Amino acid sequence: MILKTVEITNFRNYAQEKVELNDNINFFIGENGQGKTNFLEMVYYLALGRSFKNIKDDEIINWHKDFFKIKGTLYKENINRDFEIEITYERKGKKTIKINGVIYRKLSDLLGVLQVSTFTPEDLTIIKDGPQKRRKYMDLEISQLKKGYYNNLLDYYRVIKQRNNLLKEINFNQENHALLEVWDNQLINLGSRIIKERMEFLKILVPLSRKFQWEISKGQEKLDITYNSVLVKNPYEGQKEIINNFKKELKEKKQEEIKKGITLVGPHRDDLIFYINGKELKKYGSQGQQRSAVLSLKVAELKLFYNDTGDYPILLLDDVMSELDDTRRNFLTNIIRKNNIQSLITGANEELKGNSLAKEVFKVREGKIEKNKVNGFNPIRME
Repeated sequence: MILKTVEITNFRNYAQEKVELNDNINFFIGENGQGKTNFLEMVYYLALGRSFKNIKDDEIINWHKDFFKIKGTLYKENINRDFEIEITYERKGKKTIKINGVIYRKLSDLLGVLQVSTFTPEDLTIIKDGPQKRRKYMDLEISQLKKGYYNNLLDYYRVIKQRNNLLKEINFNQENHALLEVWDNQLINLGSRIIKERMEFLKILVPLSRKFQWEISKGQEKLDITYNSVLVKNPYEGQKEIINNFKKELKEKKQEEIKKGITLVGPHRDDLIFYINGKELKKYGSQGQQRSAVLSLKVAELKLFYNDTGDYPILLLDDVMSELDDTRRNFLTNIIRKNNIQSLITGANEELKGNSLAKEVFKVREGKIEKNKVNGFNPIRME
């Protein structure tokens, strides 16, 4: 998969820009606050219809403007086909998505057309942060790979909202118990499908992550990742067993749920637990081990996408090189180079030194992007 060109209008601090990308490695250099991260955010938005930051779309629009528009052209090698994605957002919530000139109403129609994998300093905390971040990680990656998963998530959280309202009503007047059973059935149906998809995703991701962790640590560290859920008794359970577990847990938790007015059972409560050599990484692992595990996870993600689709996703690396030591940085850049993965990498000028890896270098300053000569520019040292 190759992202060939992008056009930007009123997105963050970009007023009007068009950029032709190299099909290999593209560096975006410049001081902080000039728009490097904004560019990667724009590419991410083209892929997923949302920012990788926890913000509203209105906050993305350029100051004093009423809309933003972004457009990208890409080539998918696995199916030998060109695509054009155009997304326009107007203040007060009107979003228009076009794929090859055709308007699509649902965000789910966009997912998977342009696939991206991000690696930012915030990703390095995925192990030590709360479970919501790890659930979000799984859900975003699976949504790009599996048609229907995103819609299942939306439906599931709508059911959670309605069911929680009903639980509060029951606690207040002790009525509508029969209606709760209706919502329970929907919760079980959607929730069991989500769990099954997550487990299928992990079944491929975990062995790959374990392999790369072993390589980074030179055979010293065995990485394990388990799906932590009261609804999964062993990793080989099918959807039928998950459904039976779901019914049992809901029955046992019914009175507690009514008392608290919230749904206590389901994939919205699940988590991932990381282990190194049998010890829980969040509790006992060093910062270096945690960073290696996240790096292994991210590289495994690239390979998983390739195995599933025949194309690598576009890799977005935002100021992360300075956060990695030489061993981890060289491991990542060697993976990029050997597999010809199109990468968009940001960093300050002084952070990107060594033997040249870049095929294209862009200077970003005050929302303007200019090509720099690659000759004489040495972004990353390769050993």
